[in-house]
Amino acid sequence: MNEDTQQEKLPTQKDDKTTEEIRKQINVGGPAQAITDPERRVRQAIVVIHGIGEQRPMDTLRGFVDAVLVDNNKGHSKYRSKPNAMSEMFEMRCLQRPSNHQAYEPLTDFYEYYWAHHMQGSRYTQVTSWLLGLMKRRPKMIPPALKPAYFLSWSLVIIAAGLWVWGLYSAGTGTSSFPEGVWQQKWMFASGAVIALLQWIGSHFLLGFVADAARYLTPSPDNIEARNKIRSEGINLLRTLHNSGKYRRIVIVGHSLGSVIGYDIIRNLWVDLRKPVNVYPRKQFELKNFEQEAKALEEGEITPAKIEMFQQCQHRLWQEFIEVGIPWLITDFITLGSPLAHAQLLMADDPADFKLKKEQYEYPCCPPDDGDKQYYSQQYQFYLGGESFIRNVFIPHHGAPFSCTRWTNMYFPYRRLILGDLIGGPLNGVFGKGIRDIAVVPSTGKFLDGTLVSHVRYWTCGKENKIMPEDNKPSLETLRKFLRLDFLRGKSSKARPGGAGD
Repeated sequence: MNEDTQQEKLPTQKDDKTTEEIRKQINVGGPAQAITDPERRVRQAIVVIHGIGEQRPMDTLRGFVDAVLVDNNKGHSKYRSKPNAMSEMFEMRCLQRPSNHQAYEPLTDFYEYYWAHHMQGSRYTQVTSWLLGLMKRRPKMIPPALKPAYFLSWSLVIIAAGLWVWGLYSAGTGTSSFPEGVWQQKWMFASGAVIALLQWIGSHFLLGFVADAARYLTPSPDNIEARNKIRSEGINLLRTLHNSGKYRRIVIVGHSLGSVIGYDIIRNLWVDLRKPVNVYPRKQFELKNFEQEAKALEEGEITPAKIEMFQQCQHRLWQEFIEVGIPWLITDFITLGSPLAHAQLLMADDPADFKLKKEQYEYPCCPPDDGDKQYYSQQYQFYLGGESFIRNVFIPHHGAPFSCTRWTNMYFPYRRLILGDLIGGPLNGVFGKGIRDIAVVPSTGKFLDGTLVSHVRYWTCGKENKIMPEDNKPSLETLRKFLRLDFLRGKSSKARPGGAGD
């Protein structure tokens, strides 16, 4: 019998009438109650959100799982493909990794949140208006990492405008800078080739890739429906995972635009799941410790040791929330090549507007951007032995999802116009000092993978015997490390509502 099999038990008493009624209920699909084993096997879920482009269902997930799971060398497949009961999309599957107690890894289910089908039918006007809107920003509003690309774009626009004016002048006066004959034929051929290239770039690159970002990041009336569908379906998937009762822990991995979608899912889902369902009052020491750690983080230089201590505090707070009865299961948010690095340009009108939205909790930070307390007190009434008792429980406010969710961000440093990931970058100075920023290098070690192509190389496998400098952090190995699949290590996997986690 596998772990998904549910048992139905009948009463042992000799009341034939009662037994027969229950049998009838079961046979006809009546309201018989399934029995849940409280000691069922520990599971964790990894949700991968793909980035821009005309993605096909399951392509991203299969590539991701094939890369991050190490071969167990036992002659068996690294994972099994199972029906996805958490999604209404029939193209999706659940890729399940069996448990490995020697490596402290519980049974792990990998899911993909697929959203590309909501971005069909994009138009050139949607892309060009978005790009021109970004280019019209003043240079001082452009993030430093994007300024080279910003000035290069303006240079190309000016050159194109000059060529267009020159062409109009030549056509109007009947003159040409090129002599008739062979050179004129070559010029016409070159012009045709350039037009064909521009047409390919427009249809494949602009509409196939850039349009996804342009539409999702622009809250104009013709984009609202697609934005809402993407967010609501993502929230429904995560809510279904929470409500299934199968999982002790959930990790969200967002690549490229998928990291922005993941961020939106977290900040909206948190509002519904930050309060206890069944309350278990207890001393909440970790919540107060978290405030102290958050204040210490703001003082002095940010070091890897400080970030490690802060993330350990976040995880202890998550365990305490579980024990109090707060049903939030998302322990980690991992962003890869995230455009959130340029959020003040892409998600706000200007830096002042972006700062205001963070202060008003519209854009949650890590740790929460708040000079006040991270929580408030809520009274709950209990009845025991005919007597009434009132207990206080501290509840995190609606802008604090990253009080208990660790945020790890990986990026290829961008430099010299063509090297590194132009789209991604560090987030520590954008969404809070509690984010673990990790500058990585391609695991393949190839030069080409270190150029702008690196944006799609975060989990590309390299050679096992590839030797790299000690200070380099290969992207795939780093991703494996911070997925923290060894959830059974330590006491956090034993955290229960009302329990002490030991």
